[in-house]
Amino acid sequence: MKQKTIRSFVSILVLLVLLILPPLLNAQDEIFPNWKINPDKELNPNTEWLRQAKWGLFSHYMVHMPSGPVPEGMTGKKWNKKVNSFQIKKFADQLTELKVPYFFITIGQGGGYYCSPNKSYEKLFGPSDGKLSKRDLVLELGKELTSRGIRLGVYLPALGRRDDPDKQKMYREVITEWSTRWGELVSAWWIDGAVYQSPEVFKAYTDAFKSGNPKSIVAYNVGPVGTRRQQLVPVTEYEDFLAGECDYVLPTCANIPEVLAKGRHFNMYETTDYYRGPNILGDQLHFLNFLGSWWSTGQPRFPDELVIGWTKHIIDNSGAVTWDLPLSDDGIIPENYFNQVKALSSAVGDRK
Repeated sequence: MKQKTIRSFVSILVLLVLLILPPLLNAQDEIFPNWKINPDKELNPNTEWLRQAKWGLFSHYMVHMPSGPVPEGMTGKKWNKKVNSFQIKKFADQLTELKVPYFFITIGQGGGYYCSPNKSYEKLFGPSDGKLSKRDLVLELGKELTSRGIRLGVYLPALGRRDDPDKQKMYREVITEWSTRWGELVSAWWIDGAVYQSPEVFKAYTDAFKSGNPKSIVAYNVGPVGTRRQQLVPVTEYEDFLAGECDYVLPTCANIPEVLAKGRHFNMYETTDYYRGPNILGDQLHFLNFLGSWWSTGQPRFPDELVIGWTKHIIDNSGAVTWDLPLSDDGIIPENYFNQVKALSSAVGDRK
């Protein structure tokens, strides 16, 4: 009798695991609540420059490895020394030689170190002890790149995403100060971990990001493309282009057989267009991936042919691809990455 009871208990336990485990495994691929997503929404015309650019570069310029801890012994003084060493003209010369249409730089991430000063931050959250650099690297980059016809975008984590409304309002004041100062020098915002609680909160943050330049475009990221067949879709009606984080998966575009699309085998919106841009339910098609072993880390992981071929594939479907690569502390693209981007630029730069 005891053995029968144990077998019954084990059977129930296995059943529970089978019921509970799949949702947990898929959790990383879940799109957080998509409020008021309109499949017929027209693209924001301000995204056209991204589509015409076709490709660009991105770099996580920070005190720590992306998504990693702040190194022991890091101080505001050391951070300012690094930021002050950034050779903007030499870096801009590299982008010019490579014919890069746009470049994204991180303002900061979870470690609390930012490459731009902000009086509102110091006033509302107290002295940063140098974590907010004295040099405004974003402002200087924006001026130099704009003078060369290169657009600048910025990366920022979703500040205050899990905080109460009062604290979120404080963070929006910080964002508004940055956006107002930079104005038209910043063309795009890529916001990471954007799990805000309601459409109203998304709208308030979007207004803050665009306060300095109403024509700037915003993407909200809630996680990378996974192995499931559903597409990443807009997070909110208040974003303009698909964040499109890829990590270790390279999405492809296709026209799905109608019977599969209608059967919800591939797509939650029952369309036969799978990442066939430019319009992905109101967002400009766009993907962001890293050339190295991780964001701005390691050595190039792809042969040039793969980087070129996949980028061409997305471009041919009216999308844009942004490639992340590391920079040295003084803001220079390493030679091996420079050579790979040069091959990419030569192959797709003038692609129609």
